[in-house]
Amino acid sequence: MSPHTSADNSTEHPSKRTKLESQKDKFHQGLLETASSLQTAYAASKPYLHCKIDKLVNEDLLRKVRKEILSNLHFTLKETDIYKVYQTGDLANLDGLPADELAKLESLFELRNALYSPEFREFISTVTGCGHLSGTKTDMSINSYNGGCHLLNHDDVIGTRRVSYILYLTDPENPWDPKDGGALELYPVIEKGIPATEPTVVLPPQWNQFVMFTVQPGHSFHSVEEVVPENKPRLSISGWFHIPQEGELGYQAEKEEGESKSSLEQLQMDTDSSDKFTKYEDELDDEATDGLSKEDLEALAEWMNPHYLNIKMLGQISERFMDESAVQCKDIINKSLFAELKQATEEADKRDGLTSRVMVPHGTGTRGQWVAHGPPHRCRYMTLDKTLKSEDDPTSKLFADLQEKLSSEPFRRWLAVVTQMVPQGFRGEARRFRPGHDYTLATTNTRGQGVLDATLTFATTPNKKSANVWEGGECGGYECYMAPHDDEEDAAIYKAADDEGALLTLPAGCNELSLVLRDEDVMRFVKYVSARAPGSRWDLSFEYDLPEETEENEDEEKEEDK
Repeated sequence: MSPHTSADNSTEHPSKRTKLESQKDKFHQGLLETASSLQTAYAASKPYLHCKIDKLVNEDLLRKVRKEILSNLHFTLKETDIYKVYQTGDLANLDGLPADELAKLESLFELRNALYSPEFREFISTVTGCGHLSGTKTDMSINSYNGGCHLLNHDDVIGTRRVSYILYLTDPENPWDPKDGGALELYPVIEKGIPATEPTVVLPPQWNQFVMFTVQPGHSFHSVEEVVPENKPRLSISGWFHIPQEGELGYQAEKEEGESKSSLEQLQMDTDSSDKFTKYEDELDDEATDGLSKEDLEALAEWMNPHYLNIKMLGQISERFMDESAVQCKDIINKSLFAELKQATEEADKRDGLTSRVMVPHGTGTRGQWVAHGPPHRCRYMTLDKTLKSEDDPTSKLFADLQEKLSSEPFRRWLAVVTQMVPQGFRGEARRFRPGHDYTLATTNTRGQGVLDATLTFATTPNKKSANVWEGGECGGYECYMAPHDDEEDAAIYKAADDEGALLTLPAGCNELSLVLRDEDVMRFVKYVSARAPGSRWDLSFEYDLPEETEENEDEEKEEDK
């Protein structure tokens, strides 16, 4: 329920208490006697096994815990394609603190021991029906979701986790307003391993509220909604109860075969096979890279800026692409068509409340041919369904037309001139990334060869200030290309878009075409678009299949390297 920097960030340790002490007084009065009644509701819960307890901890103790956290602990910002959150280290490490430092966290230490005590583990086991739980493996941390922080869809399947939990420590004097975001969202599945695009259970945080669910491979998909306010952190303690470890009651040796993959590990699998390239009907030879015919120029002039049809300019762009394997073409659409696109997209964003820096409901923007696309453990955005009518929505027709243009033969030949490569096929779609909702997670080019990415972007940009917001990347919406993973890296997370991991970062522009030659194994994602964004990131994202490199090509490259 919270991001960790390793696949198993828990610690095994014996309890330092020399005798078992009752922990009942650490919890809300009478709580531990409610296990049987909670068990019935838990077993019947949807979309998967979960429950919410409104008051978990003794009020005085939890207030002391919150005060200690705010006064004595340091939070570190952690951010990747899937999350942005401020987090402390693993609270299992409290055992190793010097006495003077531990004294500053006395109540927190007391709470941690109570949560993993035999009495509370028995309570959890009874409610969930999950069997024995480990008493030696504690796995918890403190998270602060400040303005803009979020956690995208995943299933929590890592290692020996059995029950996920979260205990909210929001301001007890200032009840949380659901419109401020930060809700825990639970998703049903279409089939095992494939979550629905939108959640069916939404649980806003409240002081002393405890939520838990059974970690179920292929079922326990959830996310944390973005927190919107700048100065209202969503503070919580979250972690996992694990299956018994070796030597503990209920321990069973783990099976090496047939283990379920986490939702994040699934993203490393081949994602290209399900969406084949459409092959062009005409064969083009290498002469296609020399220039454009009169017919091509006339067709392209209907929608492209004349600047990009000048053969001298095309030569300069081609040289840059050949040197850098990437190029950006600003103001690519001609003035008249761009004016239509700008007016239509800005009006759509205003109508949907996506320019107001608030969390809008799921389903926002479903209009004309636009429908939500997932599954959300891989991506979520709006795309066009051409079986639907578009008369009532100008953006549907405009983007459907552009989609046809980017798959046309004239544009194919324009690409051949610019890139000096002849596309053999294409696949692509129009997309709308709504603030507070949409993103793609990092996926890998597993085709065994390079692919040409062409992305035509229209981020809603009503003024210069909003253009600077997109350019700065603080509201997300940028596209990031990342180096392949190290085999030794944690398979459950991705590198952040930093100097070590990022090969190229492209801020969301307005009327910009980016061309990128993406090598084998290179990953890319569109960062979650924050509710703070000026509006939607609208784009057309295309990939073009390139000819396979021949042995002759490879020999020439080797000669050039000598």
